[in-house]
Amino acid sequence: MLRRLLITAAALLLILPLVGGGVLYWVLKRAEPPYSGEVRVPGLDAPVAVRFGPHAVPSIQADSTHDLLFAQGYLVAGERMWQMDLMRRLADGRLAEVFGPDALDADRLFRTLGLNTAARRALAELEAPERALLSAYADGVNAYRAQAAHRLPIEYLLAGFAPAPWRPEDSLLIGAYMAFTQTFNLKEELTYLRMAQRLGRERARELFPTDEGVPAPAVPPELPDRPLGTPGGSAGAANPAALAALLDAPARFGLPVPGAASNAWAVTGVRTADGRALLANDPHLPPAMPGTWYELELIGPDLHVAGLALPGVPLVLIGHNADLAWGLTSAIADTQDLFLERPTADGEHVERAGGPPEAISTRVQRIEVKGAPVVELALRRTSRGTILNDLLARPPGMEPGSLPAVASRDLLALSQVTDPPDRSLAALAGLARARTLSAAHGAGWDFRAVAQNLMLAHRDGGIAWQVTGLLPHRAKGAGTFPAPGWVAGYGWDGLVPQRRNPTLTDPPGAALITANNRTIPLDYAVNLSHSWLAPYRAQRIAERLAAATALDPAAMAAIQTDRLSIQARLTQQALRRIEPELRAADPAAWDIAARDLLPWDCVMDGASRAAALYALLEPALWRAIYGDELGEDLEPLTSLAYLSYNSLQETLRTGESGFWDDVGTPAVESPAQIWGRALRAAAADLAAARPDPRDQRLDRLRTLTFPHAFHGLPLLGRLFDVGPIGVGGAADTLNVMKSSPQDPGRGLVIPSMRAVQVPADWGQTRGTLPLGQSGHRLSPYRTDQLDDWLAGRGHPWPWNGPPAQETKGVLVLRPAG
Repeated sequence: MLRRLLITAAALLLILPLVGGGVLYWVLKRAEPPYSGEVRVPGLDAPVAVRFGPHAVPSIQADSTHDLLFAQGYLVAGERMWQMDLMRRLADGRLAEVFGPDALDADRLFRTLGLNTAARRALAELEAPERALLSAYADGVNAYRAQAAHRLPIEYLLAGFAPAPWRPEDSLLIGAYMAFTQTFNLKEELTYLRMAQRLGRERARELFPTDEGVPAPAVPPELPDRPLGTPGGSAGAANPAALAALLDAPARFGLPVPGAASNAWAVTGVRTADGRALLANDPHLPPAMPGTWYELELIGPDLHVAGLALPGVPLVLIGHNADLAWGLTSAIADTQDLFLERPTADGEHVERAGGPPEAISTRVQRIEVKGAPVVELALRRTSRGTILNDLLARPPGMEPGSLPAVASRDLLALSQVTDPPDRSLAALAGLARARTLSAAHGAGWDFRAVAQNLMLAHRDGGIAWQVTGLLPHRAKGAGTFPAPGWVAGYGWDGLVPQRRNPTLTDPPGAALITANNRTIPLDYAVNLSHSWLAPYRAQRIAERLAAATALDPAAMAAIQTDRLSIQARLTQQALRRIEPELRAADPAAWDIAARDLLPWDCVMDGASRAAALYALLEPALWRAIYGDELGEDLEPLTSLAYLSYNSLQETLRTGESGFWDDVGTPAVESPAQIWGRALRAAAADLAAARPDPRDQRLDRLRTLTFPHAFHGLPLLGRLFDVGPIGVGGAADTLNVMKSSPQDPGRGLVIPSMRAVQVPADWGQTRGTLPLGQSGHRLSPYRTDQLDDWLAGRGHPWPWNGPPAQETKGVLVLRPAG
């Protein structure tokens, strides 16, 4: 597939001078949908009116729910068919059918995870009204497919395939994949195995703190000190880091990968200028072209909502109805557990304590591969879960190096919440029709497969929060680290009754804040997680709310653009603690700190030189503190730095670490000496990256690119990507811009939208997307919101349609015949 795309791209470049750019322009423009006029569409029961406001945001009005959801599917497919198609193929493990062997590792991953099986079970679980919603949406998508068969987006022309018919379960596949991106513990557990292999079980535990002042829970004592096998260990040469790397496979196709972050806060009238509730929300996701969300309003006889939909999924995921608004952030719940299993000599069973071995079940799936033989994938599982080792075995016919081969005597089994089947579509339908906070809570319990902080604000002034999703009940162990499957008691003992999930309504402080921080006390009865993100964003929201006298929508939106880094404050405090020692040990390093960092206001502004230096100091500290002992294993550890609270953050807070000494030298280094190395390294890195002092600023050091599915291809990537764009911000700022210590110059996670919802007057609700509504390369609505997003501005969400003076066009969809 890669070769075909490159040949096609080269052919286009050769042909263009001969036929002129007009032909290519015509091919690109003819795929765009109309925004006014009339279109006959088979499958509708009655006419549907679509009024397009600024940024091509549609208000869809229909006489029946069927026609309303049909029209939603039709319109969203017209802008995002390519994106929807790739997302469902990814989740279904069917990318190799159209992209060939280059996509085989992604297919093997998602067939193993079983999202397709979960989607089929979820469809069977839904009641007839919800299935009807999915069918209406699918019919609308297929109506677009039929009409656009000869004017598909140019990506299909370049890739050489056409979209297959849309099925109701495809919408659930996309929902299942987005739920998967909100689960993180698997990668942490795999990384822990790597660290324990090098450092030993207990020393590795120090690298995984739970929260400020809260160490990691105990490691299962039965786990061998070197769990993957050295003298005294239990296995051969397993490579969990290679398996963790597979989790990033979707990024090669411009699709989101697991990455936690989001802000949401709600306030009651006690804190607002007009005495009414407000809700702010900005989910954080990896950048992509097209973006994650599609904005719209749906108006039907028993349904009226406005907000943001996932392309390929009916209704809205974040938004409001006439009575209440809702937003979402990741709860960072631990819903995945990794078990080490000991196979018997025949390889067909695993050991069980106090009883006979358990048989390993096996089923085979066939993966169609374009231009190559069919690949058979054996899916093995035990009662502990799906065995992951086979992902690391290179299948016959694959290119060398495509996947790392692993020889391991122990098996890695993954348990994840997939039973009972998910009912997220029912949750969306319930929220759309909820009239009270209590009814919205009830709808929230139908989010089974994804643990989210559901934030609510009602027009009567009430606010509420609940954690959705099903959580495992562990009879033994915390679930943070891998558990020995051969020891009794470590398996899951059912699920926690959802009504025990954390909830809170109308708190005494008149505010609710969730920013992926620890939201429950340490002694809470339910084991929600031990892998929270740092509390810094939540702390900064609380600071800003406390400083505000009377909040209004503009003040809430201003908080979303805040770039003050609390972690940078901690860095300054750490430097001041060791000032005498650092002055004595490394005067040149102290001069760097005193001149460039200590006078700084800790705002990660794009034009700031201090912010650029600080952005390089963090990876320099990782290398200086941990690099001598971890070597090549430092990279997998730092890949978690933006996914959970980490050991470097705890060291900045306390000054304590078991890793200060450089074990590669005969001397015992002090913290001041290690700080000196890091400061000098950061300054040198900045000078090397930006030799011109005028360019030594954060937005010249760090850039953001919105990658398209063709991102990795020469020529095509640059034509379809958006960016690079110089940006400010950091992982812990409210206006987030996450990067990894391995690559501090690349933005990895961004605000995927921003919204401030105003239940007292829906006309004041405002929001923005990073790019725009359309995925078409030449559409004026592809990136028309980018400048507003960068500047922190928003536009009104439609309610009862756009104002007449702002209506860009009226499109009427009429039944055929």
